[in-house]
Amino acid sequence: MSNTVPRVTRPYDQAELDDAVRNRGAVVLAGAYTTDQCDTFLTEVEKYLAENPREAEYAAKSVLGGFQGDTTGTLHGLIGTIPSAPEMVMQRDIVDCARRVLKPLSDNILLTIAEYMARKPGAFRQELHLDTFSWHRVPPSENPIALTVMAAMSDFTADNGATWVVLDSHSGPATAPPPDWSEAVQAEMKKGDALLFRADLFHAGGANTTEADVRQIFSMGFQVGWLRQVENGTLSVPPEKAAELEPELQELLGYSHELVLGLYKGGHPRNAIHTA
Repeated sequence: MSNTVPRVTRPYDQAELDDAVRNRGAVVLAGAYTTDQCDTFLTEVEKYLAENPREAEYAAKSVLGGFQGDTTGTLHGLIGTIPSAPEMVMQRDIVDCARRVLKPLSDNILLTIAEYMARKPGAFRQELHLDTFSWHRVPPSENPIALTVMAAMSDFTADNGATWVVLDSHSGPATAPPPDWSEAVQAEMKKGDALLFRADLFHAGGANTTEADVRQIFSMGFQVGWLRQVENGTLSVPPEKAAELEPELQELLGYSHELVLGLYKGGHPRNAIHTA
């Protein structure tokens, strides 16, 4: 099989998209976001961080900030703080693909996380890892329990650390040893492209060996509705803020339930929004 990350162009073929994610583990959606969407998002993030410098300090000291290291700037809790974040999360092709691919294991899906990352010059190459390690007690399956998205808000190049993936390395246990680096390939992308991959696929952020090229990333994930999220959506976006969002996004944040999991006072969590 080819060791090149599958790539789909608009109009995206659903069957081709889903097949690449399920069977190769990853796919690039060319032009998932427009240049204007990327520029607006980055401008809003820059403005928010300038007005709230303590947020950057908090993020740097957080659990996820510690994993990324001091050469990567991060911002979490985007929905409710960054005006364009809801539109970025609700990219229709990506959300619909997540629903289809995760359907065998869950009737509903949740937003795992939505974050901004800036991989600066000097950022190290991460070790190959699995995002499913967050749920390492869940047995492996041919069907994924979660998907990860890395959207290029600036070009992803080999030199600035484009994400590495190991195609066909999915479906194993979350504690499996990583494969050899010789099996990995970088997903170079143009601004606006998005890399969508199974959370049980080995991957890693690359080293940024440039002098001044910051790799700008909008990252998010989707998961089955019965797993705990990485980012607590209902704390990040409490009911009074969630009331301003469209119902589908409310449910993705956690104002939803899977059978009897996640109920509020025995009923639907959206009732907390209606009474806020």
